[in-house]
Amino acid sequence: MINNIYINTLNKIFIALLLVSSGIVLSGKTQEPLIDSSPVILPGYSYDLPVTYITAGQIQEQKEQMILNDDLDVPMAMVKMGGGSDVYQIGVSLVTRPAGQANTNYAVHDDVSEVYYVVEGRGQIRVEGTITDWERRPVSVWNGPGSRGTIASGSRDITIEKGDVLIIPAGTPHKWVLSEELTSYVVVRGDPEAVTPLINFDPTQFVAPEL
Repeated sequence: MINNIYINTLNKIFIALLLVSSGIVLSGKTQEPLIDSSPVILPGYSYDLPVTYITAGQIQEQKEQMILNDDLDVPMAMVKMGGGSDVYQIGVSLVTRPAGQANTNYAVHDDVSEVYYVVEGRGQIRVEGTITDWERRPVSVWNGPGSRGTIASGSRDITIEKGDVLIIPAGTPHKWVLSEELTSYVVVRGDPEAVTPLINFDPTQFVAPEL
């Protein structure tokens, strides 16, 4: 009995999806497609910006060089975003954290948002909440002006590991708590106010020497 009800419900959902995807509504009326009347070339928009291509091999080479230099966060590119803004930028950095590494302070970026994609490893990060001992920090070439603090009420812990994606909006406190093992992640940074410098990516800069 229960199985029959479950199957009938699935059938109804499937039929409804077919009707919606074919442009037919249950009332019997056909939905008119929306026509974009905008000009093909929008005034003030960019249509000739070059792409930036970073290979997995280049990321690996940068990681090896960062480990040799004991670097944690190294930008790979910061380029114009395009569209209708001649200011908005988007950047790519690589962060590599050795096993046991931890941060004392929360970071808060005034303007720059971040998207993490974990390439390898596993670690703990603490996010959100309200910082109770805020202070302004020096302006960073990676993520512009912002604040920092050591205590955030209402924060929560997240475990991130290989393959995970984490989105941190501008203004949201975040702190790396602990690397359980060597952890590397690519950071894509949205910079709508152009508070970070443009960077021309030179892959030869990150080639690790032969050991």
